[in-house]
Amino acid sequence: MASVALMVYSTSGSISTERRFPTDLTISELKNKLELIVGTPAAFQNLHLRTEDDAPVAALDDGSKSLSAYGALNGMRLQVVDKDPNQTAQQLNDLSQVEKVEMKEEDYEKREDSVRAFKRRMKLGRFADDGSEQVDELAVDREAAAGMKVGDRCKVEKPTRYGSVMFIGETQFKPGCLWIGVKLDEPLGKNNGSVNGVQYFECDDKYGVFQRPKVVTVGDFPEENFEDEEL
Repeated sequence: MASVALMVYSTSGSISTERRFPTDLTISELKNKLELIVGTPAAFQNLHLRTEDDAPVAALDDGSKSLSAYGALNGMRLQVVDKDPNQTAQQLNDLSQVEKVEMKEEDYEKREDSVRAFKRRMKLGRFADDGSEQVDELAVDREAAAGMKVGDRCKVEKPTRYGSVMFIGETQFKPGCLWIGVKLDEPLGKNNGSVNGVQYFECDDKYGVFQRPKVVTVGDFPEENFEDEEL
């Protein structure tokens, strides 16, 4: 199933996120999906397709047409203009209406899943042995890659792409770091699993990409079924 990655942003709030949609999705169906993302009811959405440089392409005003009919391409921007007189989306983004939960310092200090605990384990920042801000990149990478294994389905961020983990380890092109080699579902990569003549895994050209563990998430990501992405 063909799909397109669009940067979605709303004029009524701070929502800005990249999402992948099937190219045969109708505009009416698209609005229903966007309601869950930006908070604006489908009936009050005005959609505009723009280039990556924010130049106008088309107003998506025909609910029966598909994204492909409007010429949507990877990297384009999808502007959602909120015409809701009740400004539902703005209310959802008004953090002043959200009850704040505060944690005592002693309770935070005891947590093992906090940023502070992570820095303590990795000896980063003020927890470094020499008091410096030097980072052990390999240790950080290993922490982020914990639980990953070859064959896992995964999501790669910026831009969002999906694929399977094919390689986990150090490389010759940048020693001292851990790299995740991913075979993408679509030809949106940079190589065929090799870099500078060294083959780390095998895939078709443009289907391979190497990323640091911090931007790779493993999980139950069905192949070529992007419309079910969890919000």
